[in-house]
Amino acid sequence: MSQAAFISDVPASRRPGLSSTAIVQIITVAALLLAVFWVPIRQSLIYRWSNDANWSHGWLIPLFSLYFLYLRRDEIAAAPRKTNYGGLFILIAALATYLAYLVVWPRVYPRAAAIVPAIFGATLLLGGWSLMRMVWFPIAFLILAVPLPDGVYFQVTWPLRQAASFLATVVLPVIPGVETELGGRTVIDYYYQGRKGSLNVAEACSGMRLIMAFVTLGVVMAYLGDRRLWQRIILVACCIPIAVACNSLRVFITGLLVITDHGEWARGTPHALLGIAMLPIALGLFALVGFVLKHLFVEEPA
Repeated sequence: MSQAAFISDVPASRRPGLSSTAIVQIITVAALLLAVFWVPIRQSLIYRWSNDANWSHGWLIPLFSLYFLYLRRDEIAAAPRKTNYGGLFILIAALATYLAYLVVWPRVYPRAAAIVPAIFGATLLLGGWSLMRMVWFPIAFLILAVPLPDGVYFQVTWPLRQAASFLATVVLPVIPGVETELGGRTVIDYYYQGRKGSLNVAEACSGMRLIMAFVTLGVVMAYLGDRRLWQRIILVACCIPIAVACNSLRVFITGLLVITDHGEWARGTPHALLGIAMLPIALGLFALVGFVLKHLFVEEPA
């Protein structure tokens, strides 16, 4: 019987827990890391999460990480702890990176991203590899909450805008009387009932918001599901195709509203709500992929 199964059979009052020394260590190190990284946390994370819709999902990622830890709380409490000074080197390297990109080469993203290896190093230093094997994923998951640099943002969104424009140009003519032509890389020229016009797939429709939210959703589903490693990898790999498919549907509906002279429903709050409506569709697609993977190969007793 595995240790996890054994622990689950023990009454809650008798399960192993963290010692008072371990709790004091965790609180002290967490407070020190928060004090050191408070400026990038406030300026690079909290501000962007609150003011940039592309990264509004960042609020949820630390909560997911805490939930992942909660799911394995008994195993974590029972894991043997041993100081590992390799974690000290990782922690020093993370702090050096933070200082270098604060003083020598001022860059926002590396300063904020240095928080993740700092947490990794502190955990390894205090708990060793036995503990790290259980908590590495919730720590690494935090990197999805760090907003990408603007240059990377543009490099990612530009091909998505092109893909959305092309797919909308191909699909919109299924509506009777609609003719479309790709006038530019992200501009769709249309003709409908004697009217001509153009649709520009703006950055807000590029799918970046969907991709970042759906990558997070896909990683969460891959981690929480009882699946083999190759199935988890495939689920994560499906994040971008599912995001592109949902975004293409969003652009198609938006284009349909504009072409049929209902453009007021394609702007502002209705447009934002349409994006939110893609989330349950993406969740259903992830569930479908997970179902197919689970039933693709069925193991039979020898």
